[in-house]
Amino acid sequence: MWPLLGCGVGLRTDHYDLITREWPGMDWFEAVSENFIDSGGRPLSVLEKVRARYPVALHGVSLSIGSADPLDETYLKKLKTLADRIEPVLVTDHLCWNGVAGECLHDLLPLPFTEEAIRHVVRRVQKVQGFLGRRILLENISTYITYKHSEMPEWVFLSEIARRSGCGILLDLNNLYVNSVNHRFEPEETLRNIPGEFVGQFHLAGHTDKGKYLFDTHNSRVIEPVWELYRKALCQWGAVATLIEWDEAIPDFPGLSEESKKARAIYEEVTKGKKDALEAAPSQKPVIRPRPPEGPDLATLQCWMKSQIRPSGGGKETFSESPLNPQGGDPGIVRMEVYASGYLARMKEALEEVYEAVHHLTGEGVFSRLATDYAKQFPSRHYNLSAAGVHFSRFLEMAEITEKLPFLPDLVRLEWKVNQAFHAFEKPPLSPEIFQSVPEEKWDDLVFEFQPSVGIVSSGWPILDLWQARKTPRKEIDIQVVDRPQTVLIFRKGFQVRCENLERGEAALLEGLLAGRSLGDVCGSLADFSKDLLPDLTGTFRNWMQKGLLICYNAGRIGHDAK
Repeated sequence: MWPLLGCGVGLRTDHYDLITREWPGMDWFEAVSENFIDSGGRPLSVLEKVRARYPVALHGVSLSIGSADPLDETYLKKLKTLADRIEPVLVTDHLCWNGVAGECLHDLLPLPFTEEAIRHVVRRVQKVQGFLGRRILLENISTYITYKHSEMPEWVFLSEIARRSGCGILLDLNNLYVNSVNHRFEPEETLRNIPGEFVGQFHLAGHTDKGKYLFDTHNSRVIEPVWELYRKALCQWGAVATLIEWDEAIPDFPGLSEESKKARAIYEEVTKGKKDALEAAPSQKPVIRPRPPEGPDLATLQCWMKSQIRPSGGGKETFSESPLNPQGGDPGIVRMEVYASGYLARMKEALEEVYEAVHHLTGEGVFSRLATDYAKQFPSRHYNLSAAGVHFSRFLEMAEITEKLPFLPDLVRLEWKVNQAFHAFEKPPLSPEIFQSVPEEKWDDLVFEFQPSVGIVSSGWPILDLWQARKTPRKEIDIQVVDRPQTVLIFRKGFQVRCENLERGEAALLEGLLAGRSLGDVCGSLADFSKDLLPDLTGTFRNWMQKGLLICYNAGRIGHDAK
């Protein structure tokens, strides 16, 4: 039995302030797992506050349950840590694959509906559920291609995976409608034939009509045909937890709430008088289909797909005949452009979010070209899209634009540190009283540990000034960049990331200590500095303590908590 939560909405950054200030009347919230498993700053704090007042479900996009690659153990450990911390009412993800051969394509990519795929996914679901210690729900995805060697309709594929693995189904009714238009089938057949005992949640969302196909964008209101599917689904199965998804062109919270109220009105109208429990599973009709042609195995198929989505990805797989069915009058390979262009668009958005100053200073056209070239040359190997730009400074060091704007690689390093600081998991700072109790003769041996948010970037250019100009209209920026080196301290105070210019002596001291060298060793290396550049150790450490930069120290076996 899945929890009956009523009607909820997605927890989005745009609404953090209003939600935590007004605590609106809402049945429940859904949080995207990847927005919180790597973030110890404000996002996690908001999630914990919301969870204290509402039921919360975790909805992931990176489990990659259908990939031929091994399960990502790092991702699973972080997901379990988050789930244990906030105790969600549901943990969900998508029935798809996200990448292969060590690369992440940051998309929800379709599986062939085959017995091989069922067995593969079932084994992995059982491992995930065993590790997490809870059942999960898997969502049907929107798709723009189909495979010639699929052996069954999607409803059989979904139902068999749920039946054999023990997981549930998150039935996205918008995705079902999008696919029914894209691939020419009756969506009601799915509603008639999925056993109700497996259905634990509905998603409702908007989409975009691209002419030859519908594109799942979550950027608009739910259309009437999807509302009608919702009514039929409630009639079929009774009350099921329902969520409104809206991820782009996000309206203000009252606008989002209106969609939830509409869902609630239908929910209450249709389920009134019904039992809370789901109705008995319908008997499935036999599926008689001509035997499909034998297709490639999952690993080969996925590597081929990767080579089509990221052409410079080095994929060598070729087929004498395309494994894809024609779509909308076009060869299947033409529709692969939806995934290829989507990959580039997501990489560009991820770079824009992290490298705001670089984007502002170079301009939209130049930055877009840089992002495209970067995406082709540097594959993403991390499940979290926000980490995709980790090699952007290295890329810019080799780019022609650096001849004109030589400060760009260092500015990128600064912005990357700012991004890391925002998401860092901070620890309790070192108490001044404990630090002051250290015997003077031990000072030279002290080795310090700093907050994870603390970083330092040294540059021959005024990168702090350039970063601070990211909000200034480009025509108004007037910064002298020649012979103006800066060393920048990056840290987080509360939820705010701060950047400060350091004098040479303090910068050298901090850089040495961050590298794990002892205080005595670092001070010895400062002997060549002129007296006026040497930092005042007492004043410097007092300043660092006030900022909360230090976590602990050790000298041999002495620690900050030693008695």
